[in-house]
Amino acid sequence: MKKFIAYSLELRDKKRRWKSFYYFVFSLFLFSLSSQLSTLNCFAEPFYIDHFEKTTNLLGGRTSVYEQPPSRALVTETDRQFYGPAGKSLAIRYDKKAAGGPNDSGGWCGYYSLVKVGQKYFDASPFTKLTFWVKGERGGENFKVGLADRHWEQVGDSVKSDEIGAYLSAKAVTAEWQKAEILLDVFFIDLREVASVAICFEGDCFPEGAGTGVVYVDEMAFE
Repeated sequence: MKKFIAYSLELRDKKRRWKSFYYFVFSLFLFSLSSQLSTLNCFAEPFYIDHFEKTTNLLGGRTSVYEQPPSRALVTETDRQFYGPAGKSLAIRYDKKAAGGPNDSGGWCGYYSLVKVGQKYFDASPFTKLTFWVKGERGGENFKVGLADRHWEQVGDSVKSDEIGAYLSAKAVTAEWQKAEILLDVFFIDLREVASVAICFEGDCFPEGAGTGVVYVDEMAFE
């Protein structure tokens, strides 16, 4: 009987040791998997919104200008300017006035791209920044970027970034291509429900509140 009890205790201890060993191995596996997923996330491919090859974005969303006279904007897809070895870019011609229109503020103008498809909003929460390539026709052009979630879509507006130079290596738009990288937490919106992205020619972007020019935008993506 004593031998049986001793054997039972020994068997129980072995089971405990093996159980602890399995827990240890499983924990290492989970840690390794988590590290690999984290690494994959860091090097994940950008999610492109638009290559500007056609009049709708890559999600099938409508793209166009918005304007309130006397300010005006015009957009075209052009193969005269593009980032990379081939393709097209978006050319945005703007004429932001400083006077006239509602409240004699000159109205407004810009470009928008809808990333909401039907009733489904775009979930940008897995990403940390909005990126695109930009250059000016002459250099010195200026604008802000706007993002709208469900709330801002309903009120017909967006949350604006700082002036674009804050996100460029040269600190201003030049006649050469530069990559703009804007952290998404700048916008302070619900990133799970993004409705649109906009290029906004705001009055405070220009001396005396007025400015004209052409900017080229290419390869817009969430990263």
